Amino acid sequence: MTFSFRRIIWPDPANQVQGLIRFRWIAIFILLLGIIPLLRLGAIQNHDLSYFFAVIGLLVGFNILSQNFSKPKPTSRALLVHLCVDLLAAAGLLFSIGSANNPFIFVFCIHGFLGGLLLRQKMAFVFAILLVSTLSILQIEAYRKALFVFPGDRAEMYLEFLSQWSLLFSSWFVSQLFSGLVEKQEERIRQLQNRQHQADRLKSLGALTAGFSHQLATPLNTLKLRMDRGLRKLPSNEVSPKEEFSKAQESLDECISIFQHMASVFSRSSEGEPQRINITQLLSDLVKVWEKENGCAVDKAWDSTPYMCRLHILSFSQTIFDMLDNALEASATEGVIQVRLMGGDRLVRIEIIDQGPGISEEILSRIGEPFVTSKVQGNGLGVYSAQMMVQSVGGEFNLFNNPHGPGAVVRLDIPLEVSE
Repeated sequence: MTFSFRRIIWPDPANQVQGLIRFRWIAIFILLLGIIPLLRLGAIQNHDLSYFFAVIGLLVGFNILSQNFSKPKPTSRALLVHLCVDLLAAAGLLFSIGSANNPFIFVFCIHGFLGGLLLRQKMAFVFAILLVSTLSILQIEAYRKALFVFPGDRAEMYLEFLSQWSLLFSSWFVSQLFSGLVEKQEERIRQLQNRQHQADRLKSLGALTAGFSHQLATPLNTLKLRMDRGLRKLPSNEVSPKEEFSKAQESLDECISIFQHMASVFSRSSEGEPQRINITQLLSDLVKVWEKENGCAVDKAWDSTPYMCRLHILSFSQTIFDMLDNALEASATEGVIQVRLMGGDRLVRIEIIDQGPGISEEILSRIGEPFVTSKVQGNGLGVYSAQMMVQSVGGEFNLFNNPHGPGAVVRLDIPLEVSE
């Protein structure tokens, strides 16, 4: 490891530990500058200088070691160790120069702010307990000295101690609250970035698949016509060749069906402008049609409140039918498919819940990609189409295992139309 003096005394705060190291160097520099004024004011006695320099020397040694052995991604325990070292050093210095009566007791508020900002959950509470304990020791020492030197009324001291507690708790609590808000915002940004990355990947994959489908559609149709002609030319008593040709024709028909499905998906994704529609009524009509066609009842959960959205009606209808078909195929024979519609201030949420075995983690990690499916006869285009439809209107598509029971949940979050 190469030695760099500049890097030691002024590290680049690339992570939180580096920032604490830099902050500690600044504090050491201020302490060294303040020795002479403190001596002249009588805040430090000559016999306390050795103790004062010993604490500063320990901080310097700890800083150098921390700089050389700090990791790029510090853990919460490493941050707690650094903050505890600073806290104990500050408490040690204050203990010898006035304890809680020293004006520099405000550094505890700085430590409280840093602890609340950098530490989370259990570590933050551990540091808060250490802060309270250390401040209490300093206040007890200050009270003992004042009682010995100036016996009498202590109301002013009690008020000062109370203000110290209030400032300490306020700094810790505010920094904890601020840190939590920042953390939630960062998590939201990461989710949006991941969602955008997935959408871009799916669009690129869709464009590639569309070109692939277009290039193969013509030769496949030509092959199908020639096989039909060849099958008709075979003698009626030639059973074996006819069976082979029939099986080959079935496989070819399946390939053509997949390409037609893919073409319909991409054509629906390039529809014109969405239309303003009452999604409550549309969903009710679609579920009734699906129940009639499949001969099974759906457990419906919504009221008659009209929720107006802008949708590609054909794409939305096909999405609902595809998701209901998937739920029916996944559910057990006696399982009941649930469809829920819930409205909010900004979006309407549709959930389709099946009673099946759920989805494996491997499939969930790649959900929405064409041809990624757990079904033997499936091609994954239904989920891909649903995801593209929802994203095209500014919504969000999610597919996950039901946390409250068996099966999987398809969730469509669609923005509500802003009333003018």
